[in-house]
Amino acid sequence: MHTLRWIALLVCIIAGFSRAGAAQQGDPLHDYRLTQFSTDARLRQPVTCTALGTPLAELLKRLSGQTGVSLLASQRVAQWRTVVRVENLPLAELMASLAAAFDLSWRVLPGKEGQPLAYEIYQTPAQAQRERESFERQVQILERVLPQALAEAQRRVEQGETGADLFPPADRKDDLVQQYASSFVTLPKLRAAAMLLTPQVIRRLVQGEDVYFSGDRLSPQQQNLFTADSPAPSSMSQAVRGQVALVRWQYQPWYSQLQVSIRYRAGNGGGGSYGTTLLLPPDPQSSSPRWYDTTDIRTVLRQDELRRALPEEGTPPKHLTVAEAIHRLSVMVPINAVAEYYPLSMHFMYPSGAGRNAQEVLQIILSPALYDIRRAGNTLIFAARRRYEHRLCDVPPSQIRRWLHDGEWFGLRVQSLREMYQLTPIQRRALGLWASGECNRFGREGDYRAVVYANISDLLYAEGTAVGLWRLLMALPPAAQLRVLSGQPVTVNEFAQWGNLPLIDLSPPFFPFALADLLPREAVRLQATREVTQHWACDKARFGSIDGLHGLWLSKPGESLTAFRRRLREQEKVNCERFVQVEVETIRLRLITSRSGRVEPEFTLARFKQAVPASR
Repeated sequence: MHTLRWIALLVCIIAGFSRAGAAQQGDPLHDYRLTQFSTDARLRQPVTCTALGTPLAELLKRLSGQTGVSLLASQRVAQWRTVVRVENLPLAELMASLAAAFDLSWRVLPGKEGQPLAYEIYQTPAQAQRERESFERQVQILERVLPQALAEAQRRVEQGETGADLFPPADRKDDLVQQYASSFVTLPKLRAAAMLLTPQVIRRLVQGEDVYFSGDRLSPQQQNLFTADSPAPSSMSQAVRGQVALVRWQYQPWYSQLQVSIRYRAGNGGGGSYGTTLLLPPDPQSSSPRWYDTTDIRTVLRQDELRRALPEEGTPPKHLTVAEAIHRLSVMVPINAVAEYYPLSMHFMYPSGAGRNAQEVLQIILSPALYDIRRAGNTLIFAARRRYEHRLCDVPPSQIRRWLHDGEWFGLRVQSLREMYQLTPIQRRALGLWASGECNRFGREGDYRAVVYANISDLLYAEGTAVGLWRLLMALPPAAQLRVLSGQPVTVNEFAQWGNLPLIDLSPPFFPFALADLLPREAVRLQATREVTQHWACDKARFGSIDGLHGLWLSKPGESLTAFRRRLREQEKVNCERFVQVEVETIRLRLITSRSGRVEPEFTLARFKQAVPASR
């Protein structure tokens, strides 16, 4: 009898543990709650707030003012941005949701004598390691799979496998070796470039470095592959011929891919450039361990919730950012939403008319496979899948504001541009690509800020002669940069060993090479002239879109606002109501070589002062 009682007690204990374990497993917030969340009565008060890309520190400051609870963010996480829309959610639940979205933790900070406890969100060493490990798994897979795929591609070529044989059978469609091998056979140029991806090169790439290879160092076999035509139909251009001048590999975390650019030496019917990409392998431990999203939306929203829409809305918004799409979904259902958000690398702009109901909005959020989405009660938690890469690209918003805002002026100055070039290559490209999206958004609205974002995009992300020379200038030591910008000529070759810039030959036309951040072998001098002019411009918000400084009506240098307004009415038939002051800085970079002559492209930086009414 005594034994039976002990057995019954043991069964009850085991059952209790099982129920507790099941409850923990079904609660995505369990590991992110502190004991104080249930004992501190202040954390039970309901909060309502909205944030669209707000830094954590700023959001917590707002919540502190709203609730009276001191909420802080550690220095490392303070500038990470979040999307939040909650209504009457207990503060403790919002705190746990924020921690779950970012995979962070809360800790208690003792208040001053007689003061209540304070709370700080931070990243533990274990969480930092977990963030890195997910990325490391993908890199290790790439390092292991690439040699196997190259060997498989070589075998297929030797055996003459073409056409349908290039593609893996249905039962092997997720075999990375087969997928990569098919791409290498179909795209010989990609195969040749992939041969350069040693483990050391891959590590340099994913740490944010652009890696260049001079064509002079390629083997004859590699040179032949770089000029070979594809054995199968391809959308990639084949119109490139001649000897390879250089190969550049870059890492693009926002697309989870490595990009290769191949530039061919001009002359004798050759020249041109070619580019393609290699997708990084997905994380095998992800909830969706494939290149595409496999989330079942029915696990996120109920069937009746998926059908919900905004009944009073007419035409859906023309464009939605990631943050706006999450907010829109939250309003539609309605449901609380908490997400981590990195606008520089989550720059996707969803198409016109998208998101007529909750199911459509959810599907477009999932389409670029940005998030793992979990539901905790009536709250959706959006956790970034590749947060290590997103954080690698991120630039604090306070720093971006400092670069663009100078007192009453909004725009870009040379010193700000020089500071942007101190970012890592990945950060620069992410910032430039984000600025391109901002340019399109403000341009559609006729907002003059589009011009400033176009400046950033052109000089950080685009390719072009002026941009190439600016990058060449930024590769020089700071003192040499200042000499060039002050009008003094500087011989570039004096700094040939500066940084990670290989040397190449310049031969007419030399621009395909100068654009690649490379220092030339021949003697080259670089010199700049700068001119600043003052103008008035019509605030065109009511006149349609603009796509650059040339899209604005600008006054002539020295023309008064009264004369400019009269000229607009009489010649342009425009009755402008508001004007902005514009400061235009024109920079001409002069590149002089001993063999190739000289070139003097120019670019402009625009700065705008606040709008003023026409009556002024």
